[in-house]
Amino acid sequence: MVMRKMIILWLSLIGAFLTVLDTGIVFTGTVKIAADLHLSAAQLSWVQLSYALTYAGFMLLAGKLGDLYGRKKLFIIGLLIFGVGSLMIGASNNAAMIIGFRAFQGIGAAIIQPTSLSIITDTFEDEELKKAIGYYSAVVGAGAAVGITVGGFFASFVSWRGGFFVNVPIALIMILLAQKYLKNEERDVSRLDLIGSLLSVVAMGSLTYGIDGSSNPETVLLISAFLWIVFLISQKAVKNPMMPLLIFKSRERFGAYVGSLLFSAAGVIFWFYIPQFLQLKLGNNPFVAGLEMVPMSIFLFIVALQVRKVTKQIGNNAVMILGLLLVLLSSIGLSLVSKSSSYLIILPFTLTFGFGFAFALTPLTFSATNNLPKNVSGAASGVYNTTRQFGAALGLALGTCFVGNLSDVSTIFKDVMNLASVLSLMGILFVLVFVIRKKSK
Repeated sequence: MVMRKMIILWLSLIGAFLTVLDTGIVFTGTVKIAADLHLSAAQLSWVQLSYALTYAGFMLLAGKLGDLYGRKKLFIIGLLIFGVGSLMIGASNNAAMIIGFRAFQGIGAAIIQPTSLSIITDTFEDEELKKAIGYYSAVVGAGAAVGITVGGFFASFVSWRGGFFVNVPIALIMILLAQKYLKNEERDVSRLDLIGSLLSVVAMGSLTYGIDGSSNPETVLLISAFLWIVFLISQKAVKNPMMPLLIFKSRERFGAYVGSLLFSAAGVIFWFYIPQFLQLKLGNNPFVAGLEMVPMSIFLFIVALQVRKVTKQIGNNAVMILGLLLVLLSSIGLSLVSKSSSYLIILPFTLTFGFGFAFALTPLTFSATNNLPKNVSGAASGVYNTTRQFGAALGLALGTCFVGNLSDVSTIFKDVMNLASVLSLMGILFVLVFVIRKKSK
């Protein structure tokens, strides 16, 4: 792989990594953030929800803009927004500032994530592409766990603000490298579908809000359903749709999208509730809880780098199902040991989760982005990343509903892991019906 390609790959990987890293940082920094800024429980939830709303809401639009105006321009704009947002979050001194700038940062993340994946699919082909997607899956998978550790370190020993300030110099260096090494592509600068763009942002944002944040979810979800119907009708009617529906003509790709949604819903339950269990049940501080996630992070990263080799030997389908089955078995195992107060009993199931997460994510990503014309690869990447982000919001919302008013840590942990098991099983069935059955014909 030539030096220029290596630099482009690293730019894409670090970009994707940063957007996931900050989610983990917030997970372990919430207690200190609330105490420092005197946030109520509702305000604290909006620190994460505001990011999730703009992250999910703008991702479809960001993917399409990359197709129209070029990845380089969009990538640099995304980094600039993300860097400025991170700086202002770290400097926040009240609820309005941190919530507002988390929303602003989410727009940057919504641009960076699909653009990073599109840069990879545009730059590499064949075996190099499979290898690059393996790296992408590794950093995305490890990002949340690393963020939990980084957030725990800053919250325990420095300040929660440091976890956001560290993004600023990284974003600046990446902007300089992107300006030098990314190509100024000739793109189809056809007229942007303004109505579709607006509808996609409002429809996705209202869906995320209805699932995870609204005090009147039934009404919000009903409005969101209406907006989605209008959006899909509009995409059939316009010449240059914001989300080309040909993306969904592939049964394999459609199955990979829905499978990824369910897989992300199950995965986020693990990322969100494991740190709480390690702190509340085992009595650890945020930093120690973060350190206890490190073995799984390292294991996940190493396994993800080997997925391509294993895929060559047993096939993409087998790797995908094996990964999903391991996630399912890990969730069941964690449910069974929910009353344990020993880290050594919890550890093996976190490792098998990391193994399964790495094995499932790479083939799902490849199936979702394979065999696409370059003029729609950004839109397809936007759809794929949107389904993953929506899956995460769905998983958190279902987890909240599932545990209700329970207060016992072991019972809560057991119930949410049972929920993760059901979501994982649904993902397996969906992949079997749509992805693997299609490939076997």
